[in-house]
Amino acid sequence: MEKIYKNVADMIFAKESFKFGAFKLKLHEEDPDAPLSPFYINLRDKNNPKPGPLVIDDYVLIAKCIFKAIIGWGDDMIFDAIAGIPRAGDPIVKAMMLIDETTDINQGDYRIIQLAKEEDGEKRRIVPLPGFEYRDGERVLLVDDLVTGANTKLEAIKAIESSGSKVVGLVVLVDRQQGGREQLKKAGYRLISCFTIRELFGYYKATGKISGQKYWECIDYINNN
Repeated sequence: MEKIYKNVADMIFAKESFKFGAFKLKLHEEDPDAPLSPFYINLRDKNNPKPGPLVIDDYVLIAKCIFKAIIGWGDDMIFDAIAGIPRAGDPIVKAMMLIDETTDINQGDYRIIQLAKEEDGEKRRIVPLPGFEYRDGERVLLVDDLVTGANTKLEAIKAIESSGSKVVGLVVLVDRQQGGREQLKKAGYRLISCFTIRELFGYYKATGKISGQKYWECIDYINNN
């Protein structure tokens, strides 16, 4: 694992972004009887309505990791704008605009696309931001913290493409490997992640951050759900 990935993996563990126990996920809104997850990843910031442990310096480190992953896509990944999926993706996108080191992606060549989240009780959906200037044919890269299922990602894609732009791909920090990548591929969209959840747990086990018992508890859940 490259140094930037190790730095991010160590940071999110030290920040206690990983919780272990028994947790409901977004997928339980549609499938209440699904098994509870033995782990939970909270990559949100302190200003989120559901606060998380991360601050701007953490997101700058994550943004560097995201850029590394984007560059790995090669020359076929060309975009005019980036869009964070509200709300967890927004601070990552903001941090991407702050990075001042030289990369293969020229900052200033793209702009931020804004989306909105509508909430009706327990139900939430991603919609175009009222009054925002969307541009026909603009190529948009979607950014989020993680992927479990693809429903929220597909809502964001629909919101962007219903406004005339085109989503060229999605990038996340963590793929929980619970079907989201496959759903997006079936819908015709490419996803790249900095980490799969198996890679993270393998690294944490190898560095003594979690026990072998905890590792296999989480892997068994991933394998069966």
